[in-house]
Amino acid sequence: MLALAAGLVPGTGSASDTQVASAELTYTCGFPGGPQPVAVQVSAGLPVTSSTGSVIQPEDVTVSLTLPRTFLADFLGTGAKQVSGVTQLLTEVTQRGETTEVPWQNLAIAETTVAADDDVRVRATGAVPTITPRSSGDIAFTLGQLDLELVTDPADGTAAAQPSFPVSCKPAEGGPVELGTVRVPAGAVETPSGSTAVEPPGPEISPPGRRSQKATAGEGEVPLGKALPPEGCYFPPGMEPKPVPPPTGGISGSGYMGGYSNAEKLNGAMLFKDPGFLNLRMNYALSANLVCSDDTATWLMTDATLDYHGKPQMPPTEATFLTFGFMPTTAKVEMTLDGKIDIATMAWRKRDPDMRFRETTIAAADMSVRLYDVKVNGVPLDVGSQCRTARPMRLNLRGDGATGGRPPKPPSGYTVVGGGPLTGYAEVPPFSGCGVTEDLDSVFTASVSGKGNYVKMTQAPLCVESNPKSVCPPTKPTPER
Repeated sequence: MLALAAGLVPGTGSASDTQVASAELTYTCGFPGGPQPVAVQVSAGLPVTSSTGSVIQPEDVTVSLTLPRTFLADFLGTGAKQVSGVTQLLTEVTQRGETTEVPWQNLAIAETTVAADDDVRVRATGAVPTITPRSSGDIAFTLGQLDLELVTDPADGTAAAQPSFPVSCKPAEGGPVELGTVRVPAGAVETPSGSTAVEPPGPEISPPGRRSQKATAGEGEVPLGKALPPEGCYFPPGMEPKPVPPPTGGISGSGYMGGYSNAEKLNGAMLFKDPGFLNLRMNYALSANLVCSDDTATWLMTDATLDYHGKPQMPPTEATFLTFGFMPTTAKVEMTLDGKIDIATMAWRKRDPDMRFRETTIAAADMSVRLYDVKVNGVPLDVGSQCRTARPMRLNLRGDGATGGRPPKPPSGYTVVGGGPLTGYAEVPPFSGCGVTEDLDSVFTASVSGKGNYVKMTQAPLCVESNPKSVCPPTKPTPER
């Protein structure tokens, strides 16, 4: 059992004085003209010590980096003079030899003016997940892959903003770099009742009001599924999402989704050229009492299934990689949905200065991955019909968007109905059942399985038959990289 619970609402106890943890390192970034080194500085406020059951909230998180002018000259070819965007930093949190991936997503890069002939230093900031230790032992934060989504904006506001440009970076040191450590000394642990309990192990910590996913929902209850509120948000007890009163009970919709998935170990990306077809039951449950910091939000629940010739899967795709860095390997990949895609949308009650409503959508799914028709250097490799991940792969994607405005503006970013990009990371489990005349499980596990696989899916606008303004039949998306 992992010694950490990531992204949970505060437990009991308190953290000690704050330290400023920082790291200066060099990343190798994949620019159009070829890989280039980029100087990056990461800093965050961390407690010096904490206790079991206490929330550790990294504060004042900042990622600063210098973008080379050679890249910006091509990227800013329209004459735009400002750059902005978002940053996603994959961190790892380790305690007692057990490691948990904690992506720091959607760190915003403020609009930065670009000088005529100089490199430009940009700065990304934002809120990140909390960590709640369930036992004693030092907690180490390390830094891994860095992904950027950059956009340009005209300085005078007369030209249209440019499409986003993705940049993926890896630590030049060849592995995760330590940011800082929080001490969690052994000792008694406070429980919610104020009594003490000897650790380890401590009880599993959950946000207030959250039911276990393994629990059976009673009549009138709605299981929360896999899509949980963002870090730092929770439902007050007794105010979890409730079913929409009949006869509403949700709105039917359908649409297409396709995109890319990195294969981190193979240093390549797989394209779902044929998008998957989604059937959705939108807004079948809601809560108007999600509490996040100093604000409240409405929480809308949707679920979806995939349909490919009657099967709950994405259309098979073919991928070619250099296995172990030198051997060209081609395989067909089949991804089958295990259960449903759980989708939850948080709609903020507060409006921004442009009077637009902000939305955050979280989509969670378990997918089984099967490989077949494998060729190594052009020679068929008989892996059998059951070469697949030993367990489903958990896929968590997030999309941020906005609607409304004064005067009214079209939706931006991602919304369930309007579509858009969803991003996240996936861990590919070990493989099982590979090989006919020999056991090939270890070969595929060594070359494919692992963490840090960046995923970016693009959903097209939905066809909602009850909405005459929607486009039916639905269109197919153009995947964004």
